[in-house]
Amino acid sequence: MTLVYDNSTCEQAIFTYVFSGQNLDKNNIVFTVKRLVSNFKRDFPLLFESDFKVRGRPKKYYLDELLGFYVYGVYNNRFTSRKLANWIDNNDESVNYILNDKKPKKSTINLFLQNNTLLINVFFHYTVILGINLGLIDGECVAVDGSIVKANANNFRLIKIEEIEFLQNIILNYGINWSKNGIWHKLHQYYNENKEQEQIKELCKNIKENLNKNALILLKTALISTDKMNYVLDLLDVLKANYDGKHTISLTDPESRWMMDKKGNMGLNYNYQVAIDSKYGMIVGQYLTQNATDHNELFEMLHEIKIQMGINPKVLVADNGYMNDNVIKYAYENNIRLLIPDRTESSKNKPKNKEKPYSKTKFTYDWKTDSFTCPMNEQLHYKNDRKLNGEWMRVYSTNKCKTCPVKKQCTKSRVKEIFEPINDLKWKMKADFQSPEGKIYYKKRANLNEAHFGLLRNARNFQKLNRTGMKNAEKELTIRSIAHNIQKIHEKLNATLI
Repeated sequence: MTLVYDNSTCEQAIFTYVFSGQNLDKNNIVFTVKRLVSNFKRDFPLLFESDFKVRGRPKKYYLDELLGFYVYGVYNNRFTSRKLANWIDNNDESVNYILNDKKPKKSTINLFLQNNTLLINVFFHYTVILGINLGLIDGECVAVDGSIVKANANNFRLIKIEEIEFLQNIILNYGINWSKNGIWHKLHQYYNENKEQEQIKELCKNIKENLNKNALILLKTALISTDKMNYVLDLLDVLKANYDGKHTISLTDPESRWMMDKKGNMGLNYNYQVAIDSKYGMIVGQYLTQNATDHNELFEMLHEIKIQMGINPKVLVADNGYMNDNVIKYAYENNIRLLIPDRTESSKNKPKNKEKPYSKTKFTYDWKTDSFTCPMNEQLHYKNDRKLNGEWMRVYSTNKCKTCPVKKQCTKSRVKEIFEPINDLKWKMKADFQSPEGKIYYKKRANLNEAHFGLLRNARNFQKLNRTGMKNAEKELTIRSIAHNIQKIHEKLNATLI
Protein backbone atom coordinates (compact mmCIF):
# COMPACT_ATOMS: atom_id res chain seq x y z
CA MET A 1 0.00 0.00 0.00
CA THR A 2 1.45 3.39 -1.03
CA LEU A 3 0.55 7.06 -0.62
CA VAL A 4 0.03 9.17 -3.72
CA TYR A 5 0.39 12.97 -3.46
CA ASP A 6 -2.09 14.97 -5.57
CA ASN A 7 -1.14 18.64 -6.10
CA SER A 8 -3.27 19.29 -9.20
CA THR A 9 -5.16 22.02 -7.37
CA CYS A 10 -4.14 24.90 -5.12
CA GLU A 11 -6.11 23.43 -2.29
CA GLN A 12 -4.66 21.49 0.60
CA ALA A 13 -2.58 18.47 -0.53
CA ILE A 14 -4.59 15.25 -0.82
CA PHE A 15 -3.07 11.84 -0.08
CA THR A 16 -4.92 8.77 -1.40
CA TYR A 17 -4.22 5.10 -0.70
CA VAL A 18 -3.28 2.94 -3.67
CA PHE A 19 -3.11 -0.83 -3.14
CA SER A 20 -0.30 -2.76 -4.80
CA GLY A 21 -1.56 -4.74 -7.77
CA GLN A 22 -4.35 -2.47 -8.92
CA ASN A 23 -2.25 -1.13 -11.80
CA LEU A 24 -1.21 -4.61 -13.02
CA ASP A 25 -2.70 -6.34 -16.04
CA LYS A 26 -5.48 -8.60 -14.79
CA ASN A 27 -4.00 -11.49 -16.79
CA ASN A 28 -0.68 -11.22 -14.93
CA ILE A 29 0.35 -14.64 -13.60
CA VAL A 30 1.10 -13.09 -10.20
CA PHE A 31 -2.64 -13.21 -9.42
CA THR A 32 -2.76 -16.92 -10.22
CA VAL A 33 0.29 -17.60 -8.05
CA LYS A 34 -1.13 -15.72 -5.09
CA ARG A 35 -4.56 -17.34 -5.43
CA LEU A 36 -3.06 -20.85 -5.60
CA VAL A 37 -0.78 -20.28 -2.59
CA SER A 38 -3.72 -18.86 -0.63
CA ASN A 39 -5.85 -21.93 -1.47
CA PHE A 40 -2.93 -24.19 -0.59
CA LYS A 41 -2.63 -22.55 2.84
CA ARG A 42 -6.38 -22.96 3.36
CA ASP A 43 -6.27 -26.67 2.43
CA PHE A 44 -3.05 -27.52 4.34
CA PRO A 45 -3.07 -25.27 7.43
CA LEU A 46 -0.76 -27.56 9.43
CA LEU A 47 2.10 -26.80 7.03
CA PHE A 48 1.68 -23.12 7.91
CA GLU A 49 1.35 -23.71 11.65
CA SER A 50 4.16 -21.29 12.49
CA ASP A 51 2.15 -18.46 10.90
CA PHE A 52 -0.57 -18.83 13.55
CA LYS A 53 1.59 -18.70 16.69
CA VAL A 54 0.04 -16.59 19.42
CA ARG A 55 2.99 -16.43 21.80
CA GLY A 56 6.23 -14.56 21.23
CA ARG A 57 7.07 -11.73 18.89
CA PRO A 58 4.56 -11.22 16.03
CA LYS A 59 5.71 -12.85 12.79
CA LYS A 60 6.85 -10.30 10.23
CA TYR A 61 6.86 -12.53 7.14
CA TYR A 62 4.40 -15.34 6.54
CA LEU A 63 5.26 -18.60 4.79
CA ASP A 64 2.60 -18.15 2.10
CA GLU A 65 4.06 -14.73 1.19
CA LEU A 66 7.59 -16.10 0.84
CA LEU A 67 6.44 -19.25 -0.98
CA GLY A 68 4.45 -17.24 -3.51
CA PHE A 69 7.32 -14.80 -3.97
CA TYR A 70 9.85 -17.60 -4.54
CA VAL A 71 7.67 -19.33 -7.15
CA TYR A 72 6.90 -16.05 -8.90
CA GLY A 73 10.60 -15.17 -8.84
CA VAL A 74 11.60 -18.48 -10.46
CA TYR A 75 8.96 -17.91 -13.13
CA ASN A 76 10.72 -14.60 -13.87
CA ASN A 77 14.18 -16.25 -13.98
CA ARG A 78 15.24 -15.05 -10.53
CA PHE A 79 16.23 -17.89 -8.30
CA THR A 80 19.17 -16.87 -6.12
CA SER A 81 18.41 -15.06 -2.88
CA ARG A 82 20.55 -12.13 -4.01
CA LYS A 83 18.60 -11.65 -7.25
CA LEU A 84 15.30 -11.92 -5.40
CA ALA A 85 16.41 -9.36 -2.78
CA ASN A 86 17.53 -6.97 -5.53
CA TRP A 87 14.18 -7.41 -7.23
CA ILE A 88 12.43 -6.34 -4.02
CA ASP A 89 14.62 -3.23 -3.84
CA ASN A 90 13.50 -2.25 -7.36
CA ASN A 91 9.99 -1.66 -5.96
CA ASP A 92 8.26 -3.78 -8.63
CA GLU A 93 4.49 -3.55 -8.13
CA SER A 94 3.90 -7.26 -8.76
CA VAL A 95 6.49 -8.09 -6.09
CA ASN A 96 4.88 -5.64 -3.65
CA TYR A 97 1.53 -7.28 -4.37
CA ILE A 98 2.60 -10.87 -3.71
CA LEU A 99 4.58 -9.86 -0.58
CA ASN A 100 1.81 -7.59 0.74
CA ASP A 101 4.20 -4.61 0.55
CA LYS A 102 6.76 -6.26 2.82
CA LYS A 103 10.51 -6.11 2.19
CA PRO A 104 12.27 -9.31 3.36
CA LYS A 105 16.07 -9.31 3.33
CA LYS A 106 18.28 -11.79 1.51
CA SER A 107 18.92 -13.73 4.74
CA THR A 108 15.16 -14.15 5.31
CA ILE A 109 14.64 -15.42 1.75
CA ASN A 110 17.55 -17.84 2.04
CA LEU A 111 16.36 -19.12 5.42
CA PHE A 112 12.91 -19.82 3.99
CA LEU A 113 14.33 -22.11 1.31
CA GLN A 114 16.57 -23.94 3.77
CA ASN A 115 13.83 -24.69 6.30
CA ASN A 116 10.80 -25.52 4.14
CA THR A 117 11.60 -28.60 2.07
CA LEU A 118 8.36 -30.35 3.06
CA LEU A 119 6.25 -27.28 2.29
CA ILE A 120 7.77 -27.02 -1.21
CA ASN A 121 7.37 -30.73 -1.97
CA VAL A 122 3.73 -30.78 -0.87
CA PHE A 123 3.00 -27.66 -2.91
CA PHE A 124 4.32 -29.42 -6.02
CA HIS A 125 2.03 -32.36 -5.22
CA TYR A 126 -0.80 -29.85 -4.76
CA THR A 127 -0.31 -28.45 -8.29
CA VAL A 128 -0.46 -31.99 -9.72
CA ILE A 129 -3.68 -32.87 -7.87
CA LEU A 130 -5.16 -29.51 -8.85
CA GLY A 131 -4.27 -30.26 -12.48
CA ILE A 132 -6.15 -33.57 -12.23
CA ASN A 133 -9.20 -31.96 -10.59
CA LEU A 134 -9.29 -29.21 -13.22
CA GLY A 135 -9.04 -31.71 -16.08
CA LEU A 136 -5.57 -30.56 -17.14
CA ILE A 137 -3.99 -33.95 -16.31
CA ASP A 138 -5.61 -37.23 -17.33
CA GLY A 139 -2.81 -39.80 -16.97
CA GLU A 140 -3.65 -41.21 -20.40
CA CYS A 141 -0.05 -40.87 -21.56
CA VAL A 142 3.02 -39.83 -19.56
CA ALA A 143 6.41 -39.20 -21.16
CA VAL A 144 9.61 -39.74 -19.16
CA ASP A 145 13.04 -38.37 -19.96
CA GLY A 146 16.27 -37.38 -18.26
CA SER A 147 18.76 -34.59 -18.78
CA ILE A 148 22.27 -34.08 -17.41
CA VAL A 149 22.32 -30.80 -15.45
CA LYS A 150 25.48 -28.99 -14.36
CA ALA A 151 26.11 -29.03 -10.61
CA ASN A 152 27.20 -25.94 -8.72
CA ALA A 153 30.67 -27.41 -8.30
CA ASN A 154 34.16 -26.22 -9.14
CA ASN A 155 35.86 -28.68 -11.51
CA PHE A 156 39.25 -27.71 -10.08
CA ARG A 157 38.53 -28.06 -6.36
CA LEU A 158 38.94 -31.82 -6.24
CA ILE A 159 40.46 -34.44 -3.99
CA LYS A 160 41.49 -38.06 -4.58
CA ILE A 161 40.47 -40.96 -2.35
CA GLU A 162 44.18 -41.65 -1.67
CA GLU A 163 44.60 -38.09 -0.40
CA ILE A 164 41.56 -38.44 1.86
CA GLU A 165 42.92 -41.62 3.44
CA PHE A 166 46.44 -40.18 3.79
CA LEU A 167 45.08 -37.02 5.44
CA GLN A 168 42.89 -39.03 7.83
CA ASN A 169 45.92 -41.08 8.91
CA ILE A 170 48.00 -37.96 9.51
CA ILE A 171 45.30 -36.35 11.67
CA LEU A 172 44.45 -39.50 13.63
CA ASN A 173 48.11 -40.36 14.24
CA TYR A 174 49.38 -36.94 15.29
CA GLY A 175 46.30 -34.80 16.04
CA ILE A 176 45.69 -36.36 19.46
CA ASN A 177 48.77 -34.62 20.92
CA TRP A 178 48.61 -30.79 20.91
CA SER A 179 51.58 -30.29 23.26
CA LYS A 180 54.37 -27.92 22.18
CA ASN A 181 56.80 -30.80 21.83
CA GLY A 182 54.38 -32.88 19.78
CA ILE A 183 54.52 -33.51 16.03
CA TRP A 184 51.13 -31.84 15.50
CA HIS A 185 52.31 -28.55 17.03
CA LYS A 186 55.47 -28.63 14.92
CA LEU A 187 53.32 -29.21 11.79
CA HIS A 188 51.28 -26.18 12.81
CA GLN A 189 54.43 -24.06 13.11
CA TYR A 190 55.73 -25.28 9.74
CA TYR A 191 52.56 -24.83 7.69
CA ASN A 192 50.73 -21.99 9.45
CA GLU A 193 53.66 -19.97 10.83
CA ASN A 194 56.32 -20.75 8.18
CA LYS A 195 58.85 -21.94 10.76
CA GLU A 196 61.36 -24.57 9.68
CA GLN A 197 61.22 -27.79 11.70
CA GLU A 198 64.14 -30.15 11.20
CA GLN A 199 62.51 -32.90 13.27
CA ILE A 200 59.61 -33.33 10.84
CA LYS A 201 61.51 -32.72 7.61
CA GLU A 202 60.86 -36.25 6.26
CA LEU A 203 57.18 -36.10 7.26
CA CYS A 204 56.71 -32.78 5.47
CA LYS A 205 58.38 -34.24 2.38
CA ASN A 206 55.98 -37.19 2.54
CA ILE A 207 53.01 -34.84 2.89
CA LYS A 208 54.15 -32.80 -0.10
CA GLU A 209 54.38 -35.95 -2.23
CA ASN A 210 50.94 -37.22 -1.26
CA LEU A 211 48.74 -34.13 -0.98
CA ASN A 212 47.81 -31.64 -3.68
CA LYS A 213 46.97 -27.98 -3.10
CA ASN A 214 43.33 -28.56 -2.07
CA ALA A 215 44.16 -31.37 0.36
CA LEU A 216 46.97 -29.27 1.84
CA ILE A 217 44.48 -26.48 2.60
CA LEU A 218 42.42 -29.01 4.60
CA LEU A 219 45.52 -30.01 6.56
CA LYS A 220 46.33 -26.37 7.35
CA THR A 221 42.72 -25.87 8.49
CA ALA A 222 42.92 -28.90 10.79
CA LEU A 223 46.10 -27.49 12.36
CA ILE A 224 44.34 -24.32 13.58
CA SER A 225 42.33 -25.73 16.50
CA THR A 226 40.59 -28.83 17.86
CA ASP A 227 37.24 -27.64 16.49
CA LYS A 228 38.74 -27.12 13.04
CA MET A 229 40.40 -30.53 13.17
CA ASN A 230 37.09 -32.22 14.01
CA TYR A 231 35.42 -30.25 11.22
CA VAL A 232 38.00 -31.51 8.71
CA LEU A 233 37.63 -35.10 9.95
CA ASP A 234 33.84 -34.89 9.51
CA LEU A 235 34.31 -33.41 6.03
CA LEU A 236 36.72 -36.21 5.09
CA ASP A 237 34.11 -38.77 6.17
CA VAL A 238 31.54 -37.08 3.93
CA LEU A 239 33.96 -36.98 1.00
CA LYS A 240 34.87 -40.63 1.50
CA ALA A 241 31.20 -41.65 1.63
CA ASN A 242 30.68 -39.99 -1.76
CA TYR A 243 33.52 -41.82 -3.48
CA ASP A 244 32.07 -43.61 -6.52
CA GLY A 245 34.92 -46.08 -6.82
CA LYS A 246 36.87 -44.48 -9.65
CA HIS A 247 36.68 -40.67 -9.82
CA THR A 248 37.94 -37.70 -7.83
CA ILE A 249 35.51 -36.07 -5.39
CA SER A 250 34.37 -32.46 -5.50
CA LEU A 251 35.11 -30.33 -2.42
CA THR A 252 32.38 -27.81 -3.31
CA ASP A 253 29.62 -30.40 -3.92
CA PRO A 254 30.73 -33.91 -2.88
CA GLU A 255 27.38 -35.43 -3.95
CA SER A 256 27.81 -34.40 -7.60
CA ARG A 257 29.13 -37.01 -10.01
CA TRP A 258 31.33 -37.01 -13.09
CA MET A 259 28.97 -37.42 -16.05
CA MET A 260 29.07 -36.72 -19.76
CA ASP A 261 26.40 -34.33 -21.04
CA LYS A 262 24.70 -34.51 -24.45
CA LYS A 263 27.42 -32.36 -25.98
CA GLY A 264 30.04 -34.90 -24.95
CA ASN A 265 31.58 -32.72 -22.21
CA MET A 266 32.62 -34.45 -18.99
CA GLY A 267 31.86 -32.52 -15.82
CA LEU A 268 30.40 -32.57 -12.31
CA ASN A 269 26.69 -33.04 -12.89
CA TYR A 270 23.42 -34.59 -11.77
CA ASN A 271 20.84 -36.54 -13.77
CA TYR A 272 17.45 -34.77 -13.72
CA GLN A 273 14.45 -37.05 -14.34
CA VAL A 274 11.08 -35.62 -15.41
CA ALA A 275 7.67 -37.15 -16.19
CA ILE A 276 5.19 -35.02 -18.17
CA ASP A 277 1.50 -35.68 -18.78
CA SER A 278 0.64 -35.47 -22.47
CA LYS A 279 -2.68 -33.59 -22.21
CA TYR A 280 -1.34 -30.10 -21.49
CA GLY A 281 2.31 -30.75 -20.62
CA MET A 282 2.12 -30.53 -16.81
CA ILE A 283 4.90 -32.16 -14.79
CA VAL A 284 3.62 -35.14 -12.76
CA GLY A 285 6.94 -36.47 -11.44
CA GLN A 286 10.51 -35.26 -11.05
CA TYR A 287 13.61 -36.02 -9.04
CA LEU A 288 17.40 -35.77 -9.12
CA THR A 289 19.76 -38.75 -9.22
CA GLN A 290 23.50 -39.41 -9.14
CA ASN A 291 23.27 -42.17 -11.75
CA ALA A 292 24.90 -41.21 -15.05
CA THR A 293 22.52 -43.38 -17.13
CA ASP A 294 18.74 -43.85 -17.20
CA HIS A 295 18.85 -47.66 -17.21
CA ASN A 296 17.61 -48.14 -13.62
CA GLU A 297 15.50 -44.99 -13.25
CA LEU A 298 12.08 -46.11 -14.50
CA PHE A 299 11.22 -48.00 -11.31
CA GLU A 300 11.75 -44.91 -9.18
CA MET A 301 9.92 -42.70 -11.67
CA LEU A 302 6.87 -45.00 -11.76
CA HIS A 303 6.85 -44.85 -7.95
CA GLU A 304 7.15 -41.04 -8.05
CA ILE A 305 4.28 -40.73 -10.56
CA LYS A 306 2.07 -42.98 -8.40
CA ILE A 307 2.80 -40.82 -5.33
CA GLN A 308 2.04 -37.54 -7.11
CA MET A 309 -0.99 -38.61 -9.19
CA GLY A 310 -2.40 -41.33 -6.94
CA ILE A 311 -2.71 -43.62 -9.98
CA ASN A 312 -0.46 -45.29 -12.53
CA PRO A 313 -0.38 -43.82 -16.03
CA LYS A 314 -2.22 -45.83 -18.70
CA VAL A 315 0.62 -45.40 -21.19
CA LEU A 316 4.23 -44.53 -20.38
CA VAL A 317 6.72 -43.64 -23.11
CA ALA A 318 10.49 -43.43 -22.73
CA ASP A 319 13.61 -43.82 -24.87
CA ASN A 320 15.75 -46.94 -25.19
CA GLY A 321 18.04 -45.86 -22.35
CA TYR A 322 15.29 -46.91 -19.90
CA MET A 323 15.01 -50.47 -21.27
CA ASN A 324 15.05 -52.85 -18.34
CA ASP A 325 13.56 -56.37 -18.22
CA ASN A 326 12.37 -56.01 -14.61
CA VAL A 327 10.62 -52.72 -15.36
CA ILE A 328 8.87 -54.23 -18.40
CA LYS A 329 7.56 -57.06 -16.22
CA TYR A 330 6.44 -54.65 -13.49
CA ALA A 331 4.65 -52.41 -16.00
CA TYR A 332 2.58 -55.23 -17.49
CA GLU A 333 1.77 -56.64 -14.05
CA ASN A 334 0.35 -53.21 -13.12
CA ASN A 335 -1.55 -52.65 -16.40
CA ILE A 336 0.81 -49.93 -17.63
CA ARG A 337 1.29 -49.93 -21.38
CA LEU A 338 5.01 -49.38 -21.79
CA LEU A 339 6.29 -47.94 -25.06
CA ILE A 340 10.08 -48.08 -25.30
CA PRO A 341 11.84 -48.57 -28.63
CA ASP A 342 14.28 -51.45 -28.82
CA ARG A 343 17.87 -50.85 -29.84
CA THR A 344 17.07 -51.29 -33.52
CA GLU A 345 14.22 -48.77 -33.50
CA SER A 346 16.18 -46.21 -31.47
CA SER A 347 19.15 -46.50 -33.85
CA LYS A 348 17.18 -45.71 -37.00
CA ASN A 349 17.49 -41.95 -36.69
CA LYS A 350 21.15 -41.89 -35.66
CA PRO A 351 23.32 -40.30 -38.37
CA LYS A 352 25.92 -43.10 -38.33
CA ASN A 353 23.25 -45.69 -39.14
CA LYS A 354 21.71 -43.60 -41.91
CA GLU A 355 25.03 -43.90 -43.72
CA LYS A 356 24.96 -47.73 -43.45
CA PRO A 357 22.52 -49.06 -46.08
CA TYR A 358 22.68 -52.64 -44.74
CA SER A 359 22.60 -52.12 -40.96
CA LYS A 360 19.97 -53.94 -38.89
CA THR A 361 17.82 -50.82 -38.85
CA LYS A 362 17.24 -51.25 -42.61
CA PHE A 363 15.70 -54.72 -42.09
CA THR A 364 11.92 -54.54 -41.56
CA TYR A 365 10.07 -57.08 -39.44
CA ASP A 366 6.76 -58.68 -40.53
CA TRP A 367 4.62 -59.93 -37.64
CA LYS A 368 2.44 -62.13 -39.83
CA THR A 369 5.32 -64.19 -41.30
CA ASP A 370 7.73 -63.78 -38.35
CA SER A 371 10.50 -62.73 -40.73
CA PHE A 372 12.74 -59.80 -41.62
CA THR A 373 13.00 -58.31 -45.12
CA CYS A 374 16.42 -57.04 -46.12
CA PRO A 375 17.17 -53.99 -48.35
CA MET A 376 17.51 -56.40 -51.32
CA ASN A 377 13.92 -57.60 -50.68
CA GLU A 378 14.93 -61.07 -49.46
CA GLN A 379 13.26 -62.63 -46.40
CA LEU A 380 15.21 -63.79 -43.35
CA HIS A 381 13.19 -66.47 -41.55
CA TYR A 382 13.47 -67.79 -38.00
CA LYS A 383 16.11 -70.56 -37.86
CA ASN A 384 16.92 -71.40 -34.24
CA ASP A 385 17.67 -70.14 -30.75
CA ARG A 386 21.18 -69.25 -29.66
CA LYS A 387 22.73 -68.01 -26.40
CA LEU A 388 24.56 -64.73 -26.91
CA ASN A 389 26.30 -62.86 -24.05
CA GLY A 390 24.33 -64.89 -21.52
CA GLU A 391 20.93 -64.19 -23.13
CA TRP A 392 18.91 -66.49 -25.36
CA MET A 393 18.19 -64.97 -28.77
CA ARG A 394 16.03 -65.87 -31.78
CA VAL A 395 18.15 -66.12 -34.94
CA TYR A 396 16.89 -65.09 -38.40
CA SER A 397 18.80 -65.75 -41.63
CA THR A 398 18.48 -66.79 -45.30
CA ASN A 399 20.45 -68.98 -47.70
CA LYS A 400 20.18 -66.31 -50.42
CA CYS A 401 23.16 -64.41 -49.03
CA LYS A 402 25.61 -66.61 -50.94
CA THR A 403 24.47 -65.26 -54.30
CA CYS A 404 23.68 -61.70 -53.18
CA PRO A 405 25.64 -59.03 -55.13
CA VAL A 406 26.02 -56.80 -52.05
CA LYS A 407 27.04 -59.53 -49.57
CA LYS A 408 30.46 -58.01 -48.89
CA GLN A 409 28.90 -54.65 -47.97
CA CYS A 410 26.20 -56.32 -45.87
CA THR A 411 28.15 -58.84 -43.77
CA LYS A 412 31.60 -60.32 -43.25
CA SER A 413 30.09 -63.62 -42.09
CA ARG A 414 28.98 -66.49 -44.29
CA VAL A 415 25.36 -65.31 -44.07
CA LYS A 416 23.62 -62.30 -42.53
CA GLU A 417 22.00 -63.10 -39.18
CA ILE A 418 19.51 -61.01 -37.23
CA PHE A 419 19.28 -61.59 -33.48
CA GLU A 420 16.19 -60.82 -31.38
CA PRO A 421 15.81 -61.53 -27.61
CA ILE A 422 13.51 -64.38 -26.52
CA ASN A 423 11.25 -62.37 -24.21
CA ASP A 424 7.48 -62.46 -24.67
CA LEU A 425 6.98 -59.10 -22.95
CA LYS A 426 9.63 -57.44 -25.11
CA TRP A 427 7.96 -58.81 -28.21
CA LYS A 428 4.60 -57.52 -27.01
CA MET A 429 6.12 -54.11 -26.31
CA LYS A 430 7.72 -54.11 -29.74
CA ALA A 431 4.35 -54.88 -31.34
CA ASP A 432 2.75 -52.05 -29.31
CA PHE A 433 5.49 -49.63 -30.29
CA GLN A 434 5.21 -50.40 -34.00
CA SER A 435 1.40 -50.18 -34.03
CA PRO A 436 -0.16 -46.96 -35.46
CA GLU A 437 -1.42 -45.99 -31.99
CA GLY A 438 2.00 -46.66 -30.44
CA LYS A 439 3.73 -44.42 -32.97
CA ILE A 440 1.27 -41.61 -32.21
CA TYR A 441 1.94 -41.93 -28.49
CA TYR A 442 5.71 -42.01 -28.94
CA LYS A 443 5.71 -38.85 -31.05
CA LYS A 444 4.30 -37.02 -28.05
CA ARG A 445 7.46 -37.79 -26.07
CA ALA A 446 9.71 -35.60 -28.22
CA ASN A 447 7.19 -32.75 -28.18
CA LEU A 448 6.80 -32.89 -24.40
CA ASN A 449 10.19 -33.73 -22.91
CA GLU A 450 12.45 -32.02 -25.42
CA ALA A 451 10.22 -28.93 -25.35
CA HIS A 452 10.34 -28.84 -21.53
CA PHE A 453 14.14 -29.09 -21.31
CA GLY A 454 14.46 -26.57 -24.14
CA LEU A 455 12.16 -24.17 -22.27
CA LEU A 456 14.10 -24.74 -19.07
CA ARG A 457 17.45 -23.89 -20.66
CA ASN A 458 16.36 -21.10 -23.01
CA ALA A 459 13.22 -19.28 -21.82
CA ARG A 460 13.96 -20.00 -18.13
CA ASN A 461 17.68 -19.24 -18.60
CA PHE A 462 18.72 -22.38 -16.72
CA GLN A 463 22.42 -23.03 -17.28
CA LYS A 464 23.38 -24.80 -14.06
CA LEU A 465 22.14 -25.46 -10.54
CA ASN A 466 22.48 -22.60 -8.08
CA ARG A 467 22.50 -24.72 -4.93
CA THR A 468 25.10 -27.21 -3.72
CA GLY A 469 24.16 -30.60 -2.35
CA MET A 470 21.65 -33.01 -3.84
CA LYS A 471 18.74 -32.09 -1.53
CA ASN A 472 19.16 -28.36 -2.11
CA ALA A 473 19.54 -28.85 -5.87
CA GLU A 474 16.41 -31.03 -5.98
CA LYS A 475 14.52 -28.37 -4.02
CA GLU A 476 15.55 -25.79 -6.61
CA LEU A 477 14.26 -27.96 -9.45
CA THR A 478 11.03 -28.68 -7.56
CA ILE A 479 10.28 -24.95 -7.39
CA ARG A 480 11.00 -24.71 -11.11
CA SER A 481 8.48 -27.55 -11.67
CA ILE A 482 5.91 -25.72 -9.53
CA ALA A 483 6.38 -22.58 -11.62
CA HIS A 484 5.98 -24.65 -14.80
CA ASN A 485 2.73 -26.23 -13.59
CA ILE A 486 1.28 -22.92 -12.43
CA GLN A 487 2.07 -21.42 -15.82
CA LYS A 488 0.11 -24.25 -17.48
CA ILE A 489 -2.83 -23.70 -15.10
CA HIS A 490 -2.68 -19.96 -15.76
CA GLU A 491 -2.67 -20.47 -19.55
CA LYS A 492 -5.70 -22.77 -19.49
CA LEU A 493 -7.87 -21.25 -16.76
CA ASN A 494 -8.84 -17.85 -15.43
CA ALA A 495 -7.47 -17.23 -11.92
CA THR A 496 -10.97 -16.54 -10.63
CA LEU A 497 -12.02 -20.10 -11.51
CA ILE A 498 -9.31 -21.77 -9.41
